[in-house]
Amino acid sequence: KELIGKKHSIFKHPDVDECYVEKLLKDLSYKKPYQVIFKNIDKLGKTFYLETLLIPILDKNNELIEIVALSHDVSNSFKLNEELALNHAKLRELSINLENTVKNHQQEFIQLGKKFEKKMKIALEKNEKDIKIAYEEILKSSLEQMISDIAHQWRQPLNELGIAMFQMKQNLKDEKGFAEIYSQSKDMIKNMSETIDVFRTLFNKGVEQYVFIKETLNKALEIAFETIEKNHVNINIVSKSDYEVLAYENGLIRVFLNLILNSIEAFKNKKRKIITINFSKFGKNYLKITIKDNAGGIDKENLDKIFQPYFTTKH
Repeated sequence: KELIGKKHSIFKHPDVDECYVEKLLKDLSYKKPYQVIFKNIDKLGKTFYLETLLIPILDKNNELIEIVALSHDVSNSFKLNEELALNHAKLRELSINLENTVKNHQQEFIQLGKKFEKKMKIALEKNEKDIKIAYEEILKSSLEQMISDIAHQWRQPLNELGIAMFQMKQNLKDEKGFAEIYSQSKDMIKNMSETIDVFRTLFNKGVEQYVFIKETLNKALEIAFETIEKNHVNINIVSKSDYEVLAYENGLIRVFLNLILNSIEAFKNKKRKIITINFSKFGKNYLKITIKDNAGGIDKENLDKIFQPYFTTKH
């Protein structure tokens, strides 16, 4: 009732520019319905928004005589938009503050990072040094074991050689018997000489050359013969074929020795001790070497560490 007879401009919010009203009246002069949102203010000073459909009423001469306005309140939507805009502004302010904080502390972060990197490097170097020492001790132990194997391996042929020499002395008058014993002695000395030559050059890299894989394996088995016999280990070579490969033979012998000696150590108290070795062609130009044992396998937690430098499970 309070609004009857009043102009609509009584609601006009102070923020609404007069130019906007003039534009609205100009648009209505086209005598077509027009939809607009008005920003208004009530008598208590509270802002509200009305979405209004303005319908021009024309006379017979097509002249504008009045305007019918159909409005509904959309203040809640505008309020939500205003809150959203406010929150967006706050979020942007927080983002700027965070960015400034990061910039201010960036140098501090860099210094902390350098200190951490330095400490980590020292710790890793110390750890690697400790592991390397342990690895060298294990290698030394393995070498001592290998030397022991050679000593044992030589003891028997030396005894046989002594007996043969005695027999030579006894059969000196028998030329045929002398020749046979002499030939046997010569073969034993040759085998001993070959064994020490293999051992002497074992830790030299040597040159890459074509070698027969079975012959190389047999050299490793000859060095480890005493250990294999002492531990009652059965070596089963499955492959009947021999293959010629391009390799560093000494390195290959060391690999065979390490794998065989590791297997023997892993057997512990097992009654049946079997190491199975097989060779098979892999692709066109490669050879696959498979060495298996029944010692129980590698613990799962160590599988991804096997090929790390100096890694060992022996300490």
